[in-house]
Amino acid sequence: MYNDLLLTRIAAAPADEADARIQELIDEIEELNSIVSPKAQALIRDLRPRIVTDDVYEEFDEQASLGDRLADRLAAVAGSWRFIIAFCLLMAGWIGINFAMGAGTFDPFPFILLNLTLSTLAALQAPVILMSQNRQATKDRAVAQNDYQVNLKNEVEIADLHRKIDALSEALAMQTRLVSALVEARRKELNATVRVMESAREFPNGAH
Repeated sequence: MYNDLLLTRIAAAPADEADARIQELIDEIEELNSIVSPKAQALIRDLRPRIVTDDVYEEFDEQASLGDRLADRLAAVAGSWRFIIAFCLLMAGWIGINFAMGAGTFDPFPFILLNLTLSTLAALQAPVILMSQNRQATKDRAVAQNDYQVNLKNEVEIADLHRKIDALSEALAMQTRLVSALVEARRKELNATVRVMESAREFPNGAH
């Protein structure tokens, strides 16, 4: 089944047009007051062969620029214990070397060069982290929208299945009543035939 759906999507219009059509169908279904109406059933039949599930993260990774990937990587590194420990060791080494060098130090106390380096690092690190967070927020919104479309399609499919099951149940009940009526009619016919045969045996010449 899923292979057929995939082949249908591949053989259909280009991806952009197909996605636009899917979104259009979903929007129309959302606007309907009843998803068991004839119009809703026509939309469901049109939506059924289309796949609404997408790998959002894969699409974002494919469209990401070098700056986007670098921002994600720097944010991942800066938000780890490895970075914190390495940064603390670097600061401790910087301070220790400057104290050990005495008067010939390149950054004497109060370590103005170190403060400048830290300020520059913080000024550059904050926008990079914000860029990564904005990309992640965009991904989360896209995932939520995709989940909503999948859930909506599942909802209309389940409602359609309920409608079909109810129709089958009604048809089965009607057939059961019809069979019962036919059986009852056949039973009465057989009983009448048996009574006629018994009457014929009791009165073979037609005498009473």
